[in-house]
Amino acid sequence: MRSASSVVAVASLLFTISAQAQAQTDVPANYWARQAVTVVVATGVMPAPNGKFNGETKVTRRELAITLARLAKSLERGDWANKPASAVSGGGEAKSNAPVTRYVLASVINKVARAMAAGLPKASGKEYHGSVVLPSPQTVTISKSDPAYDSLAFLGKHRMLQTQSFLLKPGAEPVTGQQVSESLSAMVAGLNDRLTDEPQNQEDIQPPPNRKGHDKH
Repeated sequence: MRSASSVVAVASLLFTISAQAQAQTDVPANYWARQAVTVVVATGVMPAPNGKFNGETKVTRRELAITLARLAKSLERGDWANKPASAVSGGGEAKSNAPVTRYVLASVINKVARAMAAGLPKASGKEYHGSVVLPSPQTVTISKSDPAYDSLAFLGKHRMLQTQSFLLKPGAEPVTGQQVSESLSAMVAGLNDRLTDEPQNQEDIQPPPNRKGHDKH
């Protein structure tokens, strides 16, 4: 899976991303996350009601699930196709076991989505799901009235969730950098599998080569 491996590596870096350019009204001028916020809001991946991004707010399980589903759909639409890769530089650092803010999540998405878009084929309307290593589709058991239900149903159906992912129990609990990295990696792998027809996904289960005549002693 050509693009997935590189993007998973980028996701594991997580918190050394900076940006420039205009953003929402509550993002300070020249702030390190300004460009990232602008892009994730413009693509519909993260909302900013009334122009307020509230970047210092901690990301919850429920918000992460919704955001990952929006990101997957945004990548499928090609929203990121013409955006050049974003250079990694200082700013937005966090520890893997520390809560993640909306600013940091926006920066991670801005970096990973640009890299992912460079390797994804255009959506053709056909789904492949050929990988033999990804988890089986995950069943969503929460109430359909939960704001994250549709997002989790989408992620679970298309193998974009880890087995028994913590996201299947959405709530107001803050997520850590490690949880974001793992969940984003699972989404990236599932999306790549959904859109890419790669025979190597199945080569490990093919019959071994015919070695007749070579195994005799």
